[in-house]
Amino acid sequence: MTIYKKNSSILVWQAYFTSCILQLLFFPIKSNFSKMKHFFYIICLACFSSFFSKASSNVIARPIAHPIALKGKLGGNGLIRNQPVEAYLYDTSVEVIFNIDLGNLNIEVINQTGDTAFQKKVDAKAGGTVTINTIGWEIGEYILVITDEEGEYLEGSFLID
Repeated sequence: MTIYKKNSSILVWQAYFTSCILQLLFFPIKSNFSKMKHFFYIICLACFSSFFSKASSNVIARPIAHPIALKGKLGGNGLIRNQPVEAYLYDTSVEVIFNIDLGNLNIEVINQTGDTAFQKKVDAKAGGTVTINTIGWEIGEYILVITDEEGEYLEGSFLID
């Protein structure tokens, strides 16, 4: 299931212009306005409302990332203050982000039957990412395992639904 964020400022403007139109329709304008000005004012507000309505539908929506909790030890002497690796589950992928240089790593995803669904060796540099395409994977629980050359590892589970 994808959850999208909408740009709230566009929705506020849309609500504002819609309320202006409703006020004009239900509350009479002072008598010094002609009927033509009144009609023109309503048409202008309707156009602005329509414009902002279309603008809100064209907002680029970003799927929300669901963090994968990684447990274990990776990255040497244990003096690292930040998590050396972060992982996030999206609708069609898993993204692995390296926060520090970690050298050669093996990234593996194991499915619920114990088979390897994904495996890749990478040279992990700070700021680097690996994106794992999950399109076509069966529904179920998977385990992400990241192992370094010394045998230290991080692992975390995620669910494809």
